[in-house]
Amino acid sequence: MIEIWLERILAFGLFWGIWLMVPLLVDVSTAMVYFINFLGNRKQKVEKKEELFFFPYVTVIIPVHNSADVLGHCLDSIARQSYPRESIQVICVNNGSEDESFDVFQRFQYRHPEMSVMWSSLERAGKSIALNAGVYSGHGSYMMNVDSDTWLDPDAILNVVRVFEKDPSLAAATGSIRVDKKLGEGSSFIDMINYCEVIEYIVAFDIGRRYQDMKNSIFTLSGAFSVFRRDIILQTFLYQTRTVSEDTDLTFNIRQAIEASQGRIGFISDAIAYVEPIENLSRLYSQRLRWQRGEMEVTGVYYERIPGIFGALFDFVGRILISDHTLTFSRLAWTFLLPFLFFLGYPLPTIVVAMIGMYICYIILESCTFYIAYKGSAPELRKELQKIWWIILFMPLYRYLVYWFRLAGIIAALTEEKSWKTQNPVLQLQSILQAYAEEFKEEISKRRQVNS
Repeated sequence: MIEIWLERILAFGLFWGIWLMVPLLVDVSTAMVYFINFLGNRKQKVEKKEELFFFPYVTVIIPVHNSADVLGHCLDSIARQSYPRESIQVICVNNGSEDESFDVFQRFQYRHPEMSVMWSSLERAGKSIALNAGVYSGHGSYMMNVDSDTWLDPDAILNVVRVFEKDPSLAAATGSIRVDKKLGEGSSFIDMINYCEVIEYIVAFDIGRRYQDMKNSIFTLSGAFSVFRRDIILQTFLYQTRTVSEDTDLTFNIRQAIEASQGRIGFISDAIAYVEPIENLSRLYSQRLRWQRGEMEVTGVYYERIPGIFGALFDFVGRILISDHTLTFSRLAWTFLLPFLFFLGYPLPTIVVAMIGMYICYIILESCTFYIAYKGSAPELRKELQKIWWIILFMPLYRYLVYWFRLAGIIAALTEEKSWKTQNPVLQLQSILQAYAEEFKEEISKRRQVNS
């Protein structure tokens, strides 16, 4: 009798243990890497920032497309830089704007006659084309791309140049992107989404990118704020239109260009840029679908560098493919199969307890990640993060929502043609249902014709 009960307990533990551990395996391993990296960084002494006695010319390229509402804020942030204005060149490249963006630029130019600013208009629309035009028009030793809806911290350019001047092997770098959201002042649904977004960006950049910088495995130079040595970027094909993620494509292209010289692509944590929070779920869906699709398209273009299935485990591109794509479908499996177990005879309370257990595991995981992000942040940011500590309880739900948006990106990459714009998910569902309805009507009409 005891042996039977032990056997049942063992079978129960193995079955539910696998169900609980498989979805958490990748996330827990990632968090462990971040935690070990955090402990290692705490032991390192903070390096003193060296003073610059020479200020190289920096070209800031801003692609503009219907940016009248945000362009002024972006330009003002450049004018407030601690880096000498006479060493900054600003190029706004218009690619198909139909609003008053040029008027905003003119007002800024009138207020700052001491700055070198120029406006360039293109007949062909497209961000990649605009950025390439800016690169060819710029004269700076360093080329910096900044989105028109992004604004820079006052010391961003100065901190970038300091790092590049100190490290000749650094060919390109991405800055730290933060979501410009006042924390703790709202409690609506979209406010909670924005709070989750704030935590997500801090973890992704100040922890994830920092680790990638240590391993020289930066996957994407952020399209919102990145910097390149002029001589290096001119050795590449610049920004291309073959994928929806031109920034990731350029990152891989640069890596190929500097491979012989053993250069590297890095991350500059104290070069901070701010972006607007997501306004609605439709925008979040479009953004994440495009990011995921772009990642798949770029890795598809450079797939030959991954040496087989087992070799992929030792290549950072292969590991990202495995974690972001292959293991994505494991979550899809337990999402549908756990509720289906009820129809196979498992008691409903047991299934509910298993789901609650998984949720608690993810809350613990998010708590550890939040702690690492909190301890690694500046004192001012820590005070802000304290106001939304409770968002940890909702982070698993947010990441689960983003997971489905990313899955849509994978499906789109496999089934749809390349497009920068994505359809609203509600409209997509309506179009799918409408297509099924039309097919059903056609089938009914065919059967009626056969019967008649």
